[in-house]
Amino acid sequence: MKLKISILIIIASFILMGFSIFKKQTKEEKFWNWVLKNKTNLEKFINSDLEDYTIYNELNKQIKEYNSILYAEMTLTKKNEVVLIITPDGIPEGVLPTQKLYNSKPNLKNWIVKKFRQPLDEVKLNFRGLEYDSSDIIIVPEFDTERNKINIKIFITNMNLDIDRYQSLAFLYLDHILGEYNTITKIGYIDFFHLDKNKKIDDGISILELRRLIDLKLNRE
Repeated sequence: MKLKISILIIIASFILMGFSIFKKQTKEEKFWNWVLKNKTNLEKFINSDLEDYTIYNELNKQIKEYNSILYAEMTLTKKNEVVLIITPDGIPEGVLPTQKLYNSKPNLKNWIVKKFRQPLDEVKLNFRGLEYDSSDIIIVPEFDTERNKINIKIFITNMNLDIDRYQSLAFLYLDHILGEYNTITKIGYIDFFHLDKNKKIDDGISILELRRLIDLKLNRE
């Protein structure tokens, strides 16, 4: 009888071992394991002349297998640390998967992983070859007390020259100066308007001033 019990215990142990060996990875583990495996190649890419985007495109393919909304952006700090930003590209439905993937990140030596595009006081951006300064954007805010958000009118100098690209670049400026999380969760309705060069807008403020307004009115504890 004891022999039969021992045999059953051994068989059960092997079964449990088999389950642990072949345990299916979570979607988060699959993504981060790929990053760990390709960490050196990703570092070489971001430190290169950025002519070959093969590994970076594969990185975004992997993150989109995790969630089709998300993107991975990479840059370097002045200390030559790799910065990996997980961004839902301004889409509210991407907030939770962004946070979940960020919360499962492993320790990556000499890397800084961030969730959402972070707020910056100054930044120069380019969208598909179009460049203009953030100072070409004037904001007229209006509080929406029912939704606890700020609706904004965005006036862009010379917007009528290329409406789609000018507006797309304005969204990027919002993400990078307000911070993407603020843009998604604190900004309500957005309306765009063309602004003639050198024309002033009464009660208009900059994107940076809008961020300070959000911090003052909406981000108080």
